[in-house]
Amino acid sequence: MGRVVTFAQLTPQKSEGVGTAPITREDVREMSASYVRVETGKRWNDRVPDGSDCYLFVLNGSGAIASDDARHTVSRESFATIEEKRRFTVENNGADPLEMVRVLAPPNGGRGIAGFSGKLRVAERRTTPVVDIPDEKKRRIYFVGHGAAQSERGHAMIVVYAKDTVTRLHHHPNAESMFVPLDGALEFTVNGEQVKVAPGQAAYFAMHDTHGLHVAPGHPGASFLEFHIPAAFTTVRE
Repeated sequence: MGRVVTFAQLTPQKSEGVGTAPITREDVREMSASYVRVETGKRWNDRVPDGSDCYLFVLNGSGAIASDDARHTVSRESFATIEEKRRFTVENNGADPLEMVRVLAPPNGGRGIAGFSGKLRVAERRTTPVVDIPDEKKRRIYFVGHGAAQSERGHAMIVVYAKDTVTRLHHHPNAESMFVPLDGALEFTVNGEQVKVAPGQAAYFAMHDTHGLHVAPGHPGASFLEFHIPAAFTTVRE
């Protein structure tokens, strides 16, 4: 069944100025998503598990991410892809808390699916090419897949909807998905009910979970971060 999660209602585990809280539960197995908050002047150290990709998306704040000899600045709507087995550090050198969504694909490795092999790649929404999909009234900004970071483990992009864009009911029999609104608001069909999902929330769906979405009434449009795990997925219209 689909779920909607509100970040402000999560209870992070805190250690030395870093809080982490799970977004997804045991109802999904191909991905594990977490909300991460790094306080000003603090650092978060982590390691990507063997057989997994790690994706980090900055919701708010600014700072830097480093792995081995690679170092990049990050700010709101930066997307980092990190190779398996790599240790990395995220430091908050800004004035506000650094809030991120972390996705591991898959969380436990061992699936035998080829992953990202570029060590560390950081892309910014404002400088990443926008791809128009006029027949669907959408625009896409690819972070993983389609000319961006290459991996068979996951697919990630920002999608921009016009006011009248509609994605009708469908499901994925071979992939899990998650949506994180960035501006505007969306109305999802979740377990047969219409649910408004706005910035500060996420909606996720296991394999075979039926869902659909459109811009919520009263909003001129919306954009959102979208994941499909693994990258090769089938869409079945209903």
